[in-house]
Amino acid sequence: MTEIKHITIKDITEYTPCKEPALYITSKRDVADYLTSKGEAVCICVNSEEQLPAFEGYKYFITEGVQYSGHLDMVYCHIKNIPYVIGEDEDFIIREECPEDLPKILEMYEDSACKEFLEPLPPLNSPPDYITPERRYESVKNGYMLFEYGMWIIELKEGGEVIGRVGFEYFDESTVSLGFMIRKDKRKKGYAFKACLNCITYMKVNHPELKIVAKVSKKNIASLGLLTKITNMLPGYIEVLVEK
Repeated sequence: MTEIKHITIKDITEYTPCKEPALYITSKRDVADYLTSKGEAVCICVNSEEQLPAFEGYKYFITEGVQYSGHLDMVYCHIKNIPYVIGEDEDFIIREECPEDLPKILEMYEDSACKEFLEPLPPLNSPPDYITPERRYESVKNGYMLFEYGMWIIELKEGGEVIGRVGFEYFDESTVSLGFMIRKDKRKKGYAFKACLNCITYMKVNHPELKIVAKVSKKNIASLGLLTKITNMLPGYIEVLVEK
């Protein structure tokens, strides 16, 4: 994964273009406007909500004195419209969804096993739940930023194929629910197991306060076996909820 520099600037005279990807952090409106005019990614640092109106038009803020390493990398990627990578294996990366992924996601959901065991995606073309791909993407991206988790894309490093989804959904105030799916022709290759381990590790590092559960039908033998393998390897990390 590419390293992103976090550079704090208090005055315009301190600015020097960075050759590496960089997120500039400032608490000054004139500095923020100048950096934006130069095409830089800018995040505003404030110490109270009263300062927010002075930065109308800016979307990304942090609170002074709080550490945000991974969050800042996500901010940079969102400003630059780059899917944020939350983890990787030797064979694949796990990244945020982008608009181009939607047809591939819908195709995966047409598989009979997915239809039997997974809840359908929200309708994309029928009232009253009408939602365009663009609106769906904005909703998904906002969720990533707000919660720092969601359903991510599994993409092969070689060839860039989208082969599945993995991640977490809201369960209750203190709990998230693990979910995963792998494209039919890529199953039984270990991708789901490695992707789930990667995501669980991400969540335990970034949100240790949240409990992880996995809901699975007792008829879904393959997923039950996978989750049993995970709980044996990571005892105490995840609770499996078997549904009838």
